[in-house]
Amino acid sequence: MKLKFISDDCLRDLRSNFDAYKSHYYNRDHQWFEAYFREEERVIESNIPFQQPEMNKDEDFAISDMENVKVIYESLKHLTVSQATQERLWAGLSHLQLRDFSFYRLQKDFENQNDKRINTSLFFKNGNKRSLFVHILARLWWVGYMTYDESDEQNPYRLTEFFCEKDFSARCVVFFSSNFTSNGNITRGILKSLIKLKENGVTIKRDHFVQATKYLNVVGGAMILDMLTTEEVEEMIDKYLYRYFKLDNVSELEETYELN
Repeated sequence: MKLKFISDDCLRDLRSNFDAYKSHYYNRDHQWFEAYFREEERVIESNIPFQQPEMNKDEDFAISDMENVKVIYESLKHLTVSQATQERLWAGLSHLQLRDFSFYRLQKDFENQNDKRINTSLFFKNGNKRSLFVHILARLWWVGYMTYDESDEQNPYRLTEFFCEKDFSARCVVFFSSNFTSNGNITRGILKSLIKLKENGVTIKRDHFVQATKYLNVVGGAMILDMLTTEEVEEMIDKYLYRYFKLDNVSELEETYELN
């Protein structure tokens, strides 16, 4: 099987004429979509191999989002970064080969006729970078790409599981909105530091992600962050978060961070 895109003209039509088509989304009308995409030059079959994955459709999105990050990334690990930034790829997948998943994930939005949410979930409506972490399929691949740790032979998805364990949608937007978090070494360094906190009894909240990225934004004005290794980022975040959150009451952290 090959991965299917939608053409630029088709993408423009779906985006600009959403109001005319939206009832078919609300009704999850497979028949209408099948007829629509049979029109000539609306669908392009690429040369990219694609084994259609079995998507998790658990009622609890906290479970399904985590599992589907792994599923999508494993299925499309061979995508290049350039390919994975293309709206017509993700809009195509969400309307074609993975339409069932789109209907599952947006069921409540279709029922509530939440046009804004439907649009941002199926198309790039938030600028190219932010949209990658808002689109319901693109964000799964990109979170997998940014958190997969091939150096972890036991579980390369350990960082992924930590990132996805709660507040998935909010974490995607907050964490990946900074330019430097497009660097896998930086992303993995931050997450390894946060996991260390969690393992020492600290409840990880949104503010831990926010403060880590804020700190690196400041540091980035004085040094080239892209030159840092994962281990160097991890150590910097260790020390900063230890001091910022005044964690000296957690005795085990003293030895972990070597701050005495």
